[in-house]
Amino acid sequence: MSEEEYQENQEDPNDIIDQLLRENKQLQGQNTKLSSDLSSFSAVNKDQNIAQYQIDDSELLEKLFHFFKGEYLGYDNEGSEVWIIHENEDMRPFNSYGVATMMGIVTKYIGKLTSLSFYKEERINEIIADMGDMLIKLILSSYERMGMDTYHKKVKFEEIVETTCHMIESCYRKAILGHTLEEINQSRIVTQTDSYGNRLMQNTLIKQPSKSRLWPF
Repeated sequence: MSEEEYQENQEDPNDIIDQLLRENKQLQGQNTKLSSDLSSFSAVNKDQNIAQYQIDDSELLEKLFHFFKGEYLGYDNEGSEVWIIHENEDMRPFNSYGVATMMGIVTKYIGKLTSLSFYKEERINEIIADMGDMLIKLILSSYERMGMDTYHKKVKFEEIVETTCHMIESCYRKAILGHTLEEINQSRIVTQTDSYGNRLMQNTLIKQPSKSRLWPF
């Protein structure tokens, strides 16, 4: 091969540099898009976690369960929190039947449907008052079968009714005028940026109930 033919077959260094620059720019664009997608994904997950936390009442139900059993939070030998049952039986207000009966009631009041409802404060007060009256009648009519068979257990009667009502009230108050539902709607509006720099808005997945379709309370 002559020197002239050899030189014709060699690529121009400037062309190689230009090609490398184009590839580098393309990779930078891909990295930018991946970073943007990752940020959007993280934001959506964060909003979902917040929404889940707002409507999750499992901790409230757990506390009521242990309260009815006569258990309190303590620590084991390793320093971890554990539920400990009172050694004094008078500190255990209900037997297994009583605990099951009380939990059967409170689980009908506590849940995500309650938190995501739309209530006026007056209606919440009526619900809690009705529940208190029901609990009083229930326990008075079957307190011995439910395990309240000693004087000291019966003394805790008022505490049990009021504590139960107050804890359930906290769940209902999250739904005053649809407060929790509105907060979740706002947190689920995620702003994203496309490859052309346009602003895109993701529609919310939970709709605020129409006032015309609300229950009359």
